[in-house]
Amino acid sequence: MQPAFNKVMIIDDNALDLYIAAKLITNYNFSKYVLQYNNALAALEFLAGNQENTDLLPQIIFVDIYMPVMDGFEFLENYNLLSPTLTDHCKIIMVSSTIDDRDIFMAKNDNSISLFTVKPINNSIFDDILSL
Repeated sequence: MQPAFNKVMIIDDNALDLYIAAKLITNYNFSKYVLQYNNALAALEFLAGNQENTDLLPQIIFVDIYMPVMDGFEFLENYNLLSPTLTDHCKIIMVSSTIDDRDIFMAKNDNSISLFTVKPINNSIFDDILSL
């Protein structure tokens, strides 16, 4: 069976969450390739450098809210300044273990975020994404 997506990206500073999410994605046959970044700035640099080349871009980006250097909302501010070729190609899935109502409200009301979900990533999230 063909994976649902060719490429997804995970941005999370927690190495264990990154590893588990990548394993689930490949085991569930959700994506053929998983790009893993432990900081949002490095992921943004990759996206900016390849923003016109959809073959290299992920179709789904999982981004955590709380990270050092650049948090998930700062990532989105910068991401939204990139080319429409990129932003039209990718769906942003914000993931977090937050219980802060302000973060949840901001994530659910940001038009650039396709889905907000709580950690850890699990198989039901993949089904939710496929139904977007």
